[in-house]
Amino acid sequence: MRNLLAFLVTLVFCNAAFSTELFGTVDALSGTAYVEDQSGKSIVASVGLDIYEGQTITSGSEGEVHLVTEDGGIIAVRPNTVFRVDEYKAEGNSTDKIFMSLFKGAVRSITGWVGKYNTSAYRITTPTATIGIRGTDHETTVIDKGDGDEPGTYDNVNEGSTVLKTPQGTAEVTPGKFAFAARGKAAAPIFLARRPRFLAMRRLKIEERIQHRKEFMRTRLEHMREERIKTHGNRLKQLREKRGNVSEQGRSTTNERLNGFRQNRLEQGQHQSMRSMKIERNKERNQNNNNPRTERRREVKQENGTGEEKNRRYHERARREKSMRE
Repeated sequence: MRNLLAFLVTLVFCNAAFSTELFGTVDALSGTAYVEDQSGKSIVASVGLDIYEGQTITSGSEGEVHLVTEDGGIIAVRPNTVFRVDEYKAEGNSTDKIFMSLFKGAVRSITGWVGKYNTSAYRITTPTATIGIRGTDHETTVIDKGDGDEPGTYDNVNEGSTVLKTPQGTAEVTPGKFAFAARGKAAAPIFLARRPRFLAMRRLKIEERIQHRKEFMRTRLEHMREERIKTHGNRLKQLREKRGNVSEQGRSTTNERLNGFRQNRLEQGQHQSMRSMKIERNKERNQNNNNPRTERRREVKQENGTGEEKNRRYHERARREKSMRE
């Protein structure tokens, strides 16, 4: 019963996602993490859970969440992290994009085809900087309170390169370098002389699996992109066909309305013609009644009627007088 309830909650949560753009799926999990949508509803993260554009992942003190993205990339959310997917699209064309926000903690990002073919459409935003890429495997960390490390944004690269940017300047980060943008300071990013202390202190439980997954995803990357392009093309075709059917239905409805309108106009015209004919007949009748012959007949008729009335009254009076004499 408890498992059924959890399943129903997950189903409702997924259906309530504000965006239909699927970002990725939880591929591995250690410890506790939560996924929150834009309405504030949250559930416990679990392997196989879909993550959508607009959702936020918050990991506990020992929480690690590994995601496989729809474009074949990998996102590893570290402990004590708050990470959000801002905008995402992976259709295999120039509209692809992946914009993310890291509020605190750390994420390791191994880019998929979006980062490979459209580097300008990839961005991680932190409270003090933004990170762009040139096809990479990199890690970004946001320190709130320094525990031997200064608060701000840190970025280091395992493969490829990134650009750490503030309003005051940029720093191109390559493997072996550690770039830093200080919190609360209006300054360009700098390179650190040594490795940050937090990298040596942290303990990750499922980190070793990433290299294998990274190699596996790379072998499938091109195939995944081709399949997505094909699927997107089919979806567009179906959409056009659907719109065509709707347009055809609309045209049929319009034609039916026009035919009905024409029929109405025809019937109204027939009624109007009948009324006009009736009016013309009445006018002719009135004109006939007003000609001289008709007038004379009317006068003769009235005169005859008057004579007959007089005769009737005369005979009536004669009968009464005779009756009185008798």
